[in-house]
Amino acid sequence: MINNLIFSLFPILLSLIAGWGAGRVANKKTRDILVGYITFLVWLLLISIGFQFGSILFDKQLGRTIIFESFLYSTIITFITFILLFKKVKNTSTHKKSIYEILKPILECVVAILMVLIGMILYLILPSDWNGEAVSSLLLYILIFLVGVDLSIIKIQSLTINHFKVPLVTICALFIAAYLTTFVLDKSFPELIVLGSGFGWFSLSGPLIGKTLGAEQGTFALLTDLIREFYAIGLLYLLGKNYPNPVIGVCGATAMDSTLPFIKNNCSQLDVQIAIFSGFILTILAPFFIIFFSIFI
Repeated sequence: MINNLIFSLFPILLSLIAGWGAGRVANKKTRDILVGYITFLVWLLLISIGFQFGSILFDKQLGRTIIFESFLYSTIITFITFILLFKKVKNTSTHKKSIYEILKPILECVVAILMVLIGMILYLILPSDWNGEAVSSLLLYILIFLVGVDLSIIKIQSLTINHFKVPLVTICALFIAAYLTTFVLDKSFPELIVLGSGFGWFSLSGPLIGKTLGAEQGTFALLTDLIREFYAIGLLYLLGKNYPNPVIGVCGATAMDSTLPFIKNNCSQLDVQIAIFSGFILTILAPFFIIFFSIFI
């Protein structure tokens, strides 16, 4: 068991450390170029995921079940996270959001779904013996390397209790949500912990859980985190100004990247720093949580 854990974690840890080291020694121009490839890599990875999980998604009965259950689980995680971090703050920001600022994160989620659909179409076209899992694994390690480069430039000016409170409560919310969901879904507590451990990072959770637990579970995790990001975007737009901490908690790992621009437009500068720190912590923990808790299934 321990050997399997080490074997699974080693390439992830190596990719993350290598990326962080490369980011520290590279100049700003090189770092920016590498980080700029993240979006393109995510698209390729989502296409590969769509291909890899095509057999699941094209099964009408199984597909509907996974979509419903992942929506339910994501809703429970979002609700528990928001309630545990619920606290209203006075925000004096007068920034008015443009249509572009509102639509940009929504468009990114729509593009993500489109990439998965392209992968599903390729599943129907390409030979059945095409090794989609190997391609997904390679793309995932490259993505983690680039995330390491991105993490190397993060600087937190000063730490407050909320910097630690938000990610810690977000993690506690996952455990509570997983426990409550065992009463409504036919899944074990450790299984649900793994399926929610992407903390919104769907381009990681889908392929990594698919590789670890199989295509069905990988599809469930992908949809859970994708739906969680949709919730995060909606809550940022509606409640981010007055309830920044619970919304940042719902954003999870994405608070330092894909949802960060929206956080900047809705929350204070301190909240932005909290979001970056929380997203940083959850981004690092996500792959380790997935691998560690999978050994108990």
